[in-house]
Amino acid sequence: MITEKQTEHLVEAAVQGSRDALEKLVRQIQEPVYSLSLRMLLNRQDAEDTAQEIIIRVITNLRSYRFEGSFRAWVLRIAVNKLLTVRKTFAEKKMASIEDLDGILDRHEARGWLARPLEAPEPYLEAETRAICIHAILSALNRSHRLAFILGVVIGVDSREGAQILDVSPAAYRQRLSRARARIQGFLINNCGIIDDANRCRCGCILPVYVKTGWIHPDKPMFNENPGAKEEPARLGDYLQEMDELGQITALYRSVAPSSPDFVAMVKKIYDDRRYRILADPQVGGNPAERLPAARIMNRGWKPLLATPTVQQYKN
Repeated sequence: MITEKQTEHLVEAAVQGSRDALEKLVRQIQEPVYSLSLRMLLNRQDAEDTAQEIIIRVITNLRSYRFEGSFRAWVLRIAVNKLLTVRKTFAEKKMASIEDLDGILDRHEARGWLARPLEAPEPYLEAETRAICIHAILSALNRSHRLAFILGVVIGVDSREGAQILDVSPAAYRQRLSRARARIQGFLINNCGIIDDANRCRCGCILPVYVKTGWIHPDKPMFNENPGAKEEPARLGDYLQEMDELGQITALYRSVAPSSPDFVAMVKKIYDDRRYRILADPQVGGNPAERLPAARIMNRGWKPLLATPTVQQYKN
């Protein structure tokens, strides 16, 4: 586990021109950035595109990091600002509230879909169903509460770091997280068969529906790229029975760990092509934080820095 001090050294080295340090930073941030993007957007291609843009914003603005608060919080603040501007996804448009989810289940039940499970579904497809389902439920929350839930429950940030990321007070962050967790917890406890065998919705029943409606593509899973590598929902249910309700929700969401694409090759290409101003220019002497004049940047064909929060915005 890399420490915050080691991360700061990597940032300093990257700003001064170390490609090795830059690559290590990208490997460090790509998993939480992609995980947040995928869970917010629930679309693999959109999540990859958005995560790539976020990482570019981070590496082209390393100089603006002032070592005030954790580097992870600074990165996730940039990610949050980008995700808040992304257009509404299909899942968000389909499920505007938790009450809508109850109606969807009612319709599925009335059509008999919940009573026709597959006899022997592939375990990885059951796991994919679970992953899609619990994250589709998140889409019924507004974005501010969804972000608080993902940051607090899935990524595990504390209230101080969460407040920095969302630009709110620690008390406001805790309140958002508590409200989001209570709404998700209430729905799952009353409907999810993994948490309670008596509940009506089961992964094996909903899987055929998800395949039919296009939520799941068996040959292109969104969360489970390695068939057989994930725990079966039935076995996970036995594990959850030993926990209290709060622990059940946390364990259920953390049991889904999507593989993150490797963005290092993309960063290397950008560096080699000099399409963005990433590290200190070797022709600039003295202070590594010195910037080239705008005219010289344009003559070299570099793109200007992408928009990102100012230091003052981050501190407030």
